[in-house]
Amino acid sequence: MSGGIDYSKWDNLSVSDSDASSVDDDLDGGSPEFENERNFISSIIQQSTPTNSNNASSSPSGDYSTAEIALLKNGIAYEKEKDNDVGWLLIGPSKNDIRVHPDDKSTHLYSSIIYTEDPNTYIPDRTEYKDERVEKWGIEPPSRQEEGGDGIESFMARMMMSSNTSWEYDEHNLENPEMQFIDILIRRRSKYNNSDAITEAMKFTYVVRIELCECENDVWRRIRVPSGIGLSVFHDQVVCPVMGWSRGYHGYAFEDPRDGTIIGPAKNSAYIDTMHVPMIYKKIMDDKGCPLAALLMKKGDVAYYNYDLGDCWMHRLVLEDIVAEEDSVTLMAGKGACPPEDSNGLDSKGFSAYADFLKDYKRKPKSPKMKDAVKEASGAINYSQPWDGSPPMKFQPLEFNIEYHRRLLSLMIAGPALKTQRGRMAMMPGAKYKESFKGCDNCGNRLKPLSKCLGCRKVSYCSRECQVQAWKEHKPECKKHSAKKSKSKKK
Repeated sequence: MSGGIDYSKWDNLSVSDSDASSVDDDLDGGSPEFENERNFISSIIQQSTPTNSNNASSSPSGDYSTAEIALLKNGIAYEKEKDNDVGWLLIGPSKNDIRVHPDDKSTHLYSSIIYTEDPNTYIPDRTEYKDERVEKWGIEPPSRQEEGGDGIESFMARMMMSSNTSWEYDEHNLENPEMQFIDILIRRRSKYNNSDAITEAMKFTYVVRIELCECENDVWRRIRVPSGIGLSVFHDQVVCPVMGWSRGYHGYAFEDPRDGTIIGPAKNSAYIDTMHVPMIYKKIMDDKGCPLAALLMKKGDVAYYNYDLGDCWMHRLVLEDIVAEEDSVTLMAGKGACPPEDSNGLDSKGFSAYADFLKDYKRKPKSPKMKDAVKEASGAINYSQPWDGSPPMKFQPLEFNIEYHRRLLSLMIAGPALKTQRGRMAMMPGAKYKESFKGCDNCGNRLKPLSKCLGCRKVSYCSRECQVQAWKEHKPECKKHSAKKSKSKKK
């Protein structure tokens, strides 16, 4: 393995549930193909029987479920869980963490990683990926994708198959085996994000270059930002204003190329484009409580930020320098205009289409096609309805008004942050979103992630130091609320 995150130091840490927030043909029992599968299984059983442990038993000879047939056909060992009515199939090296429903018809479509690797110790091999950029939690390395396929066809096949069996997992409060594997990776990553090493890394200021992929020389920004800033705040109050994206309009995700972790607004139902998460990421870890320092730690580190999960505007974040801690955020320099929201005026969607547009624009900026494109782009919401209420602006691809973006940044930092919205309709242009001025109840910091007091859950702090400093004054109130909670529970 090369260059991944070694989680072993943090495997013994305890994290609360809130912190952790954490192709073959279908086998038809009546078809000739199904009989062939049974013959195939019989020949395997004569040579080898799945290993059993004290809490498992093998399937009765000649009586195999759809999932068992698929597993045995692919030479995947499993154990049948004992003492339950379902007959869960336990897979993976430990035969303990991942469960497959016996009637799951998607078994052969899941990544083979979940059958061969232990999610409690798994570290992706970065050398298997282009530019050593691990993607999708590291469970679909290029070598495995060649075996099972990837992209829209594989995704659609999986969706169609799993839709027939998802209820079988739902009624037992479980997700499908791939999601079970990823959930364990998320719990491990949460321990890492809350480790002492990350806490120490939160005490600096970073100089970060934000550049639009494939347009690195034409669209970029350089900022100074506290290393401890929460990722949700970093997106809302820093990246959006310095780049020029609209506020509260589209979803986003941060990607860690070291291990393929995907972090974003998992619990925020306000963004309609999060419907694309299962296809492009499988699942995202919630960014609540996650600081920028968990993605970038040392000079030269790189992470990725994907804005608008439908169009996919991929940005590269490069940690250029680490300096003494400051409470402020500064836009130092930049180049190029922000692309139009919803890819208005472009031939296609996202950063690749914008790269092609810029090439054409540089060659013939006054051509009829470019004039029409600029006119349509100027109608995009980030130009026709600026967040700060200023008049509509013309889209000028090669221009960057640093003073305008500095003003947006100042207004955003001084103003409230967006609040997570649950169970609400996705935001559309003109919709109202909830905001909050909530900050640390000791120092007032509104940039860093906040953690509630575990005793009363009434106050929040940005660090352990702030909690200790405030304890003497907060102690009587905390004990009072804790006593009330205990009394109400007894009732």
